[in-house]
Formats: sequence, structure tokens, C-alpha cells
Amino acid sequence: MVATIDLNQMTPGFSDPVFNSQETFRAILGAMAHPGRIVTAGSALDSPHPLNRASAAVCLTLLDFETPLWTDLDSDHMAIGWLRFHCGCPVVQNPSEATFAMITNNDAMPSLNKFKTGNDECPESSTTLIIQTSGLSSMDGKRLSGPGIETFSTLKMEGLTERFWQDRQIQFTMFPLGVDILFTCENTLAALPRTVKVEG
Repeated sequence: MVATIDLNQMTPGFSDPVFNSQETFRAILGAMAHPGRIVTAGSALDSPHPLNRASAAVCLTLLDFETPLWTDLDSDHMAIGWLRFHCGCPVVQNPSEATFAMITNNDAMPSLNKFKTGNDECPESSTTLIIQTSGLSSMDGKRLSGPGIETFSTLKMEGLTERFWQDRQIQFTMFPLGVDILFTCENTLAALPRTVKVEG
């Protein structure tokens, strides 16, 4: 069943699409270039539940009619209608077909190997995951090391399962293949590129 778009209940997207998307894109680039750094995005958005503001801002910035999205939300969910209306993105049923994936329920997240991990010729043709968390903090978290990190950084992402971290460890050994991840919470986000080693 395809989500029905009720324009009377549709919340707006960016108030200034050009400026706000550029602002969010710079925030995403900063987070990807400096893994573990927490940045803000989408502070002024009125995003539909359960999408948090940072997730909504990422979608408004990166998704369009050429970027298939997989999500754990039901196809008739109001948030899906919001994404279709504002982003124009096709929503796919198979994680392996997705350019982006939106995860709102970490307990039911598919294994990372269910998503596209790229191939030897095009390692960049992998899925980018947007994973909502119940908290992001630079204190007492996982130890991150790799490109963009001078020595190490720490990042705590609340609500992720042990199985997720086991999957991520396996993916790290597959480099240059693997997924890239954006973690979001409220109006903040942090990145975990495939190049980064996670310990702890």
C-alpha cells in the first residue's frame, strides 16, 4: 500500500530550500571528514514522527527521484508520504536496492550485509545508512580511529544492538567495500565512514 499524501496535515520542508540544503550538506561533509564529530542539522524543521529533525534534514538534502530509499517504516506511514512529497524519492522494499536507508527501529534493523556494499569496480555504489539513535555523545563511547582523526575520537551512540557492532566489525574487514553511516538524534548527527576502525 502506497502512502496517501494528505496535504492538510503535511508539515513543510526547508523554509529556504537552497540555503538550508547547502547548510546541511556542509554539516554532513564536516561530519564525514571528521568521524566522531557531532554537528547540528535541521534545527528549525517540523519533521513528522518518528523522523527526527536531523534525519529529515539529511533526507531533504540528499534524496531525490534518482536515490532509492529503504526504510523500516510501513509504506502507508505519514512520514513516508512526507519523504515522497518533499524529496520525490522512490521507496524500495529490498534493502539491497537502496542508495539510502532510514532506520528508526534499531532492534529490528537488518544485518548490514543486507544492504549494498559496493563492488571492486565501484565501491562507492553502496548504501548510506541514516540510523536514528536515542542519544549521541562524545563522552564514554566507542573509540574511533582512521582518516580524519588525528589520534582517536570517542562517540557514544545509544540504542544500538551488539549484533550491529558485530556486523560493523565484519564490514570493516571488507574495505574498500562496506556501508557508510550517519547517526542522528534530535537535531544532531555524526558520521561513521567505512574507513574508520571502531573499538570498545
